[in-house]
Parts: sequence; structure tokens; C-alpha cells
Amino acid sequence: MNANARHSQAMHFTARAADKVRNPVLQQALQKAKPLFSGKRAKAMAALPDDGLDFEALREACAGIRDRALNDLDVWLEIFEENARARGADVLWARDGSEICDLVIDVARRHGVKKVTKSKSMLSEEAHLNDALAAAGIEPVETDLGEYIIQLAGEAPSHIIAPAVHKTLQEVEALFAEKHGRPQAARTSADIPALTREARGVLRQHFLSADMGISGANFLIAETGTAALVTNEGNGRMVTTLPRVHVVITGIEKVVPTLQDFATLMRLLPRSATGQTISNYVSLLTGTRADDESEGPTKTVFILVDNGRADVVGSHYQDILRCIRCGACMNHCPVYFSLGGHAYGWVYPGPMGSVLTPLYTGIENALDLPHASTGCRQCSSVCPVRIPLPELMHGLRQEQQRRGLRPWGERFGLRAWAWIAGRPTLYRALTRIAARYLNWLADGEGRIRLFGFAPGWTTARDLPVAGGGKTFFEQYAASKRD
Repeated sequence: MNANARHSQAMHFTARAADKVRNPVLQQALQKAKPLFSGKRAKAMAALPDDGLDFEALREACAGIRDRALNDLDVWLEIFEENARARGADVLWARDGSEICDLVIDVARRHGVKKVTKSKSMLSEEAHLNDALAAAGIEPVETDLGEYIIQLAGEAPSHIIAPAVHKTLQEVEALFAEKHGRPQAARTSADIPALTREARGVLRQHFLSADMGISGANFLIAETGTAALVTNEGNGRMVTTLPRVHVVITGIEKVVPTLQDFATLMRLLPRSATGQTISNYVSLLTGTRADDESEGPTKTVFILVDNGRADVVGSHYQDILRCIRCGACMNHCPVYFSLGGHAYGWVYPGPMGSVLTPLYTGIENALDLPHASTGCRQCSSVCPVRIPLPELMHGLRQEQQRRGLRPWGERFGLRAWAWIAGRPTLYRALTRIAARYLNWLADGEGRIRLFGFAPGWTTARDLPVAGGGKTFFEQYAASKRD
């Protein structure tokens, strides 16, 4: 079995989705968050012309930058490695999550590390690094507020930008009261500033006592050997400058050629992610602390990870590697905001996860994810690097059919449909029968309350029937006569 698949629950998507849809607390949290994400992004994009910028032109430029890096990925990675080493950093390579854990634990043991503070890294989620560190006797502490919350709750992130978006304020307050050992406040609504101060007070002690910091990187800049880290909380800088050892764990696809390329990508990354013109903290981390510098690590290690990415390079699905992890696709996806991220069963949720998870864990281990789409195409229309997500999901569905991975009934139905659709006279006759049958089921009300052939369609809603029992061809012909 694929190593990633051992930790994946993506094969249970349908059952997990049904459970999440029926969770009223989750639905409350999701519906409250949805307009915040989409609304802020819309305002940020609408303001682009005021800054003399054009969204479509920027998208084209950003997609071109990512393609340039991916088309010569080995070259840019070698340039990055050379420049990072020249500035005092070590560069290590990991094939998969197991090697990530082995390398990090080896670095930690060689430097006598007992506690690690972390700033969000999706690669560490792929590797289940926290579990490996704890098993090795090293305490991992997540310091992004959302990541800290879900670490206390013993859960996985449900969103790549807002990992605790599935939690209500009341749930967070109860969790803090339990884990921080204090009585829960007797008030009707949680006090956000108070909860934030409480988390800051707890985390500050960890910042000051950690031996090693672990972060991800939004981008690796080849020409300078730099890791670029974009955050909205000061914890990222605490993690990367206070401990004596800093380890950066990131995927090989994150490399970009130049600082100018990075600056161009930053025109759209924060706007797409959080609706900001610029994030609160943009850190460019290069090398180790010099003798005349008062802060920064004395040891910097980059761990560049494959974990399925190399197989995607040069394939039909290479476009997904352009992804800059802004989260815009899931923020506009009706499926994601009906289910939340945990339904997807692995590290990456939403439309991006519906492509990445089958590619990284094996398509046979995530059969339903490429089908987790309404076909509305909002994901591709908002993607800042023009990833054709619907086309990639369609390609995965076609591959499932070719390999015989879908249920036999579905495969038979599609073949029968293709055979009928290729015979116009038969097709029109059968659609006339179907239209009249559906109209009969609607019983003159214009909607079907229970559809026996596919009951899932009417479990939570009525199925509308248009045309009064007439097919599209019949209605069109009548309109031309009129």
C-alpha cells in the first residue's frame, strides 16, 4: 500500500460526508465562516485596479512563474541547494514521510533537542511528524493559533489557512478551560481577545524554552537560497529566530527562480487567501546567524520532500503543482462548505485535495474525491495560478473508468448512456418517455419529493421538474413555432 494511504481516510469520504452534513455545530461554524473568506477576497480583488493591477494579467504572470520552475524543477532545486549551502544552511532530501521523521529526529538528537515549536507545515502533517517526535521523547508544540487549538483537541486541520475553522468559539472556550486548567467563563458568548491572550500566555513559555523550531515555507527562492514564510501571527518569527536550530520542511515544488518572481506571487497570495493586500508578516529566511547578529538560529536545515510530487511532474496533472496553498478554491467550493475539511480524509481538503489526495495516496485509495464537485467551476475561476481543477478532477474520473475502479453498475450505466446518446432517434424517444415519467412522479406539483431510482437526490431536498413533461427538443421546437 502507498505509504501516504496508510494514514488516509479518503476511501471513506461518502460515509464521512454524510456524518458531517448532519452535524449542526459544524454546519453553524462553516456557514459563519464562508462569507468572511469569499467576501474579503472579493473586496481585495475589486481594489486591484486602484493599485494599477489587473487580476487576469497577474494570474497569467503567476502561472507562468510556477510553470517556469516546474518545467526545469531539477535545475532550480540544484541552484537553491547550492545557494542555501553557501549561506551556511544544510540541505537534506526526503523521499517520503518516514524519511522526514527520521531526518528531523536525527537533527534533534544531534543537538540535544527536548522541545520543538512549530509554525504550520503541511508536509509535517503528511508525515505525521508530531506523533514521531512524541514517540522519540521530543515535545512538539504547534504555535499557530488554529494549529494550537486542534493540537489540544487531538484533531487534524480542516483548512489549510484556518485549520480550526470547524470549531465554534464556545467549543474553543471549553477546550481552553479543560486543557489550561481553569473554570469555563460564565458568559453567553466567548471573548475572542481574552482567549487569544490566554493562548499567547501559554505559548510564550514554549517559545522561550524550545530548542528547535520547525516551519514550512510558502516558497523557496533559488537565486538566494531563501525560505519565504508568509504569516499573520508573530509566532512564525518566534519559531524561526528564537531556537538555536531551525528546520524548514517543504515540498520540492515550492521553489521559484528569483526574488522578483516571489514579489509577483505575493501580489495575489494574501489577496486570495485572506483578502489582505499583504500579510502581517513576510519573512525571508536565509542561512544562519552571523557572528555580528543578535538573533537567528546557529543551525539551519532545509528538508526538501518528494512524497509523490516527482511522479506528478511531467504528467497530465502537473498543473496542480502550481498550487500556492492560498485556499481560495475551497473558500468558494459549495461542497467544502457543506462538509468541512475532515470529510476529505487526508491532509488537503476541498478541490485541491480532490486532486492532490488521489495523486499522493493512490487513486484507488481516494475513489470518491474526484467526484466531490458540483461542476460550478468556481475553484478554477478564483485560482491565482490558473489551475484547471475541474479538468484535473475529470481526468482522474476518466482514469478510474479506464482502470475499472468504479462500481460495475456505474460503469455499465455510463456505457449504456454513451451507446444511446450515439443514436439520436433512440435517444429522443427515450428522453420523451423519461420526461413524461418524471412529470408523472411530480404529480403536477413541479417537484419530486422522493426519487426511487436515486433516493440520495431527494433525501434533503425536492427535485424540480421543468417543462411540463416535455423534453428540451420539444420545448425548443414549440418556441420556434411560436
